[in-house]
Amino acid sequence: MSAPTYSVIFRGDLEPGYTVADVKANFARLFKAGPDTVEKLFSGRPLAIKKGMAQVQAEQLQATLSKLGAQSTVRAEGGEQPVPQPSAPSPEPVSAPVADAGETTPVQSAVSDSSLSLAPMEGNLVKAHEKKSVEAVQVEVNHLSLKPAEGNLLEAGERKPEAAPAVSVPDWKLDNHISGKASFEVPD
Repeated sequence: MSAPTYSVIFRGDLEPGYTVADVKANFARLFKAGPDTVEKLFSGRPLAIKKGMAQVQAEQLQATLSKLGAQSTVRAEGGEQPVPQPSAPSPEPVSAPVADAGETTPVQSAVSDSSLSLAPMEGNLVKAHEKKSVEAVQVEVNHLSLKPAEGNLLEAGERKPEAAPAVSVPDWKLDNHISGKASFEVPD
């Protein structure tokens, strides 16, 4: 029996913190492809980036795509279950050719037959006519007032009067100011 083979599937989803333009530029460098070819990868339909790989190679390509900002899945060929993402990505990148845009994979044909569609990557997911309109709430603020940002926040009548603290000052007896010498005694 031959070893199972795997495919790396990309739908156009991005890792957090990456923009579409950055990921497209990264794909163009990785695959050495033109803008038209890279643009076809971001159609929103699942596309097999590379097929017929061993599981380790597929996981390495998935880790490389993740570092470039693209979310992808690894699927066993002949099965629909995605392989879980590896816990530690491999540092060695794998170069992979871009799948031919005219080639139809089983994943593409299964999605194109369904009635589902994907919203574009930019903008709002909900269209303007689908948004629920909410009326503005009127809040009564007549009882509130603002004070200038100077002085104390409390008025003089709002403050609690405080008694002056008792301070004990020792008698230093500094009365010989002519000679420049002073004597003092500290009380016991």
